Amino acid sequence: MSLCKCGCGKEVKDGNSYIHGHNRHGKASYTSGEKWSMKYSQCQECGTTDFKHAGKGLCSRCYKVHRYVDKKKGVGLWAKKYTKCAKCGTTTIPHVAKGLCTRCYGNSVNRAKGVEARNFGQWSQHYDKCTKCGTTNSPHVKGGLCYNCYEESKRDLSNCEKCPVCGVYVENLNQHLTMKSKKCKDHYDYQYTMFKQYFDSDLSLGSISKELDGMDRHTITRRFIKFFGKVETKRRNELVGRCNISEKAVINYNAKNRFGTIVEYNSPNQGTIKLRSKLEAKYASILDDSSIDWYYEPKSFPYLDKKGKRRTYTPDFYLPTEDKYIEVKGFKKADDEYKVNYLLNNGINIEMITQDNLKELKYASICF
Repeated sequence: MSLCKCGCGKEVKDGNSYIHGHNRHGKASYTSGEKWSMKYSQCQECGTTDFKHAGKGLCSRCYKVHRYVDKKKGVGLWAKKYTKCAKCGTTTIPHVAKGLCTRCYGNSVNRAKGVEARNFGQWSQHYDKCTKCGTTNSPHVKGGLCYNCYEESKRDLSNCEKCPVCGVYVENLNQHLTMKSKKCKDHYDYQYTMFKQYFDSDLSLGSISKELDGMDRHTITRRFIKFFGKVETKRRNELVGRCNISEKAVINYNAKNRFGTIVEYNSPNQGTIKLRSKLEAKYASILDDSSIDWYYEPKSFPYLDKKGKRRTYTPDFYLPTEDKYIEVKGFKKADDEYKVNYLLNNGINIEMITQDNLKELKYASICF
C-alpha cells in the first residue's frame, strides 16, 4: 500500500501516485476538505468558507455581486471586443455581432433587406403619432392609425353621428358621451346640459327614450340620478307619471287598479290630470265649475278590515276649504261603506258620493 505523493498522508490505489484532485505542489482540492481552494483558504471579500470558490478568490455569492456591478459599469463584460453597443451604447441588451446589440443588429439587417426600421420606445414600431389625427393618447392599431381613426375607417360613416365635442364619428352618440364623460370634463358638461333640458321638461321617460335613439328608461333614470340626485329624480318621475302639470293631482299606485281605466281630465285650473274613472272626471269638472279647490288622492289612511288585517285606504278627493275627503263611486258597496265608516269613527271627515248624488249636489252647474 502506497501513500499520495502530495504529502496529504492518504492512501492511494495500487498503480496510482496521487489521489484524484491532488497535485504535485502540495495543494489539496476543495473536495479533499483540507483547503477552501487551490490558492485561497477563504473568500477574499467576506472571509467565508461556507460557499464554494467561484473565481478570483471570491465565493459564489460575492462573485455574482461583482459580476453584476461590472456589468452595470460596462467594463469589459458586454462582449469580447466591445464594452457597449457601437450604435446605441446600451449594455442591457445582449451582443449579437459586429458590436451591435440584438435590436440594432435586427434593424441593420432589415434595412439591408429594404424593411422600414422599427421605432422602439415610441408610439408604435414605425410611427411617432397617428397619421390622421396626430394623437398619441389613443393606442396604435394598424397602418399608422389610432383606435378611433381605425374604427372610423372600418365603419359606414353614413349611419354614424359626429360627436359635437371631439368630432369623432360614432354609431351610438349617447354611449360615446357616457364613456368619455368619466374622464373628459368637456364630454361631461355637454351630457349634463343635454339631460338638464330633458329633466326640466314634462316629457315622460318613454318620450325621452325615443328622442335619444332608443336609450331605455332605466338608463335615463340612472343618468338623472347621477346629475341631479336620487330624491329629485324620484320626485320628477312621479310628477311626470301623473302628467306632472299639478302637484295637487297625485295619482297613487294601486295594485287593484293596475289595468283599470285611466282618464285624462283637462282641468282649467290645474292642467291635464290623470284620474281613475270617468265618474271622477265628472265630479272634478263640477268642482272646477264651482271654483272649489281640490286635491286628488293626496293622502292614505290605515284601517283594519273585517278580518282584523291592517290595510290602507286612499279617498279620491280632498277639499281643503271644507277639510273634507270625498269618495266617488258608481254605487255603494258594503266594503266601501265599511271603510268610510271606519274613517268617520276615527275622526276623519269623509263622505261617499255615488252617481245618483252628482245631480243633487248644491254646487253642480252641469246637467248630466
